Amino acid sequence: MEAKPNLLYSMLDGYKPIRNLLGLGDPCVEKIDDQWWMFFGGFQRNFKNNLFSASLPKGEPLTTENKWQISTYPGKSHKAKPLLPQPKEAAWDRYGLHEPCYVEGKVNGKPVRRIYYTGRSASNVLGNESPYSIGCLELRHGRWFRHPDPVMIGTVRNDSVLAPKVIYDEGKWKMWFAATPHEPGKGDIPMHEVYAAESENGLDTWSKPRLFFTREDAFTHARPKKINNMYYLLVSRCGNAFGEDTYKPQDLWLFKSKTASFTRADWSEAPQLLIKADTGEDWYQNGIFGSCLCMDDNGEMVIFFSAINKSIYWINEAGAKLKQGKKPPFPAPFYFTVGNLRVKNVQTK
Repeated sequence: MEAKPNLLYSMLDGYKPIRNLLGLGDPCVEKIDDQWWMFFGGFQRNFKNNLFSASLPKGEPLTTENKWQISTYPGKSHKAKPLLPQPKEAAWDRYGLHEPCYVEGKVNGKPVRRIYYTGRSASNVLGNESPYSIGCLELRHGRWFRHPDPVMIGTVRNDSVLAPKVIYDEGKWKMWFAATPHEPGKGDIPMHEVYAAESENGLDTWSKPRLFFTREDAFTHARPKKINNMYYLLVSRCGNAFGEDTYKPQDLWLFKSKTASFTRADWSEAPQLLIKADTGEDWYQNGIFGSCLCMDDNGEMVIFFSAINKSIYWINEAGAKLKQGKKPPFPAPFYFTVGNLRVKNVQTK
């Protein structure tokens, strides 16, 4: 790793001038119609999650600096605007839309723009009592519309499916996703697996999911990307929210392959380590997750990622902020951050 990760957003610092978000994470960065966009999950003051966006000015190149402008309501620069209204109380994803993944593809020969996401119906995020499922938004006439039913649900072995990472490749919608009996709460040991499946229309008729990473691998997020003639898989775990000793290293790795294969053996045997979390800076020391990669206008790889700040005592942090004349952070069991990294030592041809 040649470059130092850059901190873009932190729950500890807040998101001024935005006031209606307590936290944000899972950045998905894509260039759409000559403009760079970031889609992310935001934790609101009503304690529900929804999907939001930020952008750079049209035509401006991608940078590792924080020049992003979070999309807001007209005339309300302090209020972030979600991509769509919160689903109704009877909906399967009423409490949370997380982990957006933007994809452009085709259905019946017609271009389609979508965002796949993780949805939940339980009020709590970790140690939840109801399963996560995977949903889909579609852009029509300039607005995002929510597909009413999940596009992927859990099984008897794994009640929850989450972290959808989708590409459109060789006429198929190809999805890597995590599966687990439950999202771990404090004191639980993560039990994630990663599966892969493909579909002609990206909504149903999915192939039987193939196991890609086992529970022993302990990976959660596997984000594919085709760059030139090579495929990359950006891999991370779930984030060690409470800084527990039972978790495996919470770093960020990159695999390579000549095809978007669902067979693990077709990818590099050992991944390239991009970021080592536990010896890094405080803002990502408790783990990295929810990552994406893209190529900037100079042909260099830029990685965006979520992370968890090193565990802190809220009272101590609040006191330090007050001494600096700043507002104390919102009381939370852990604090998310968003950062990026320019990687110069990855071969892309």
